[in-house]
Amino acid sequence: MKMHNQREAYLFFKREIIKIPIYFFFLIIFASCHSPSAPIDNEEATPDELNPTFAKGFQILQGKGFKILNLYSSDGTTLIDHFILADRFDSQLVKGLVGKKIIQTPVESVVCLSATHIAFADALGVIDRVTGVASADYVVSDRFAELVNDGKIKEIGIGDHFKLEELISLNPNLILISMQYGQNFETLRNAGLMILPIAEHLENDPLGRSEWIKLFGVLTGKSKMAMDMFDSIVNQYNELKELASDVNFRPTVLSGKQYGGFWNLPGGKSYLSQMISDAGATYMFYDNDESGSLVLDFETVYHIGVNADYWRILIFARDTYTFQDLLDEDMRYAGLAAFKNKKIFYCNTFLKPYFQKSPLEPHLLLADYISIFHPELLPDYTRSYYSILK
Repeated sequence: MKMHNQREAYLFFKREIIKIPIYFFFLIIFASCHSPSAPIDNEEATPDELNPTFAKGFQILQGKGFKILNLYSSDGTTLIDHFILADRFDSQLVKGLVGKKIIQTPVESVVCLSATHIAFADALGVIDRVTGVASADYVVSDRFAELVNDGKIKEIGIGDHFKLEELISLNPNLILISMQYGQNFETLRNAGLMILPIAEHLENDPLGRSEWIKLFGVLTGKSKMAMDMFDSIVNQYNELKELASDVNFRPTVLSGKQYGGFWNLPGGKSYLSQMISDAGATYMFYDNDESGSLVLDFETVYHIGVNADYWRILIFARDTYTFQDLLDEDMRYAGLAAFKNKKIFYCNTFLKPYFQKSPLEPHLLLADYISIFHPELLPDYTRSYYSILK
């Protein structure tokens, strides 16, 4: 097995594994360390043109001269926080909103604490407005790398371990966070910094994850571009979904692998389960009711998934990854039908920007899946993220 340093292993574990009903943690953290602003009068507010169709974690309303941003739990039932999005050039309006949490738009300087959020900014052509990142290791574009090398984007820390003085010196209009269990941002709030949670990773609909681009469009003054981009994603995704809707055979798919003594895999109501179904296949845990991750013992997963037609895994390897690498991890993998039949497909997150860019490219992920499960439907397709294990 290819060896990784401790920091790489930690980051992989944090991003891919610790997602167990995370929205409960999300609620707990906000309740314990966050004081909501004064209530916003929604009586005369109407859904904005950028109000989401698929995403459940946010809502955009048009109020009296400003927009209202409401943030919700992952199932869309519990209001977590709310903000006013006001034109930064309308000083009189802003003065009249004392007591509210106001984000003045368009945002001109932003710190992104998630690589995904950097990718959203890059997609809208506003990467130059990003002044700080948690880690510069995850390059999303050549332009991003250039700005980092020129010192225009600063690395300010990982998790809630920040270079506080440097972060304050950046004086960003906004700090975008991806809330995780155990993090505390109260120090930043006490320093007068505006923090906005972005929870695209909690969406269970593949298109719901992409739809957060609309919020980035509102924040950066790129609403039209964001809407056009999302409409294109929806059209491409639905065309592919329709292509795979009438397949005669739906292969079964196992996902994840053992890590730290437990098998970590998505729940039956997760976005991955939905995407596998849209690709004309059946996830082995489709009848499970969890939308987050499952952490199960090897025997339980083996019993259910031993005869799965395909096995999907994510890896982080600097070198070539092989069947022998899997066996070096656990010899019991050899008993899986997908192992015996050499029907394992993987995404190497060291080489592919899976965590950074895939939320904005569900159509490419879906095409990858279809090309694996039903290659006859996309005979000339070149995969973007996944490869067949050799």
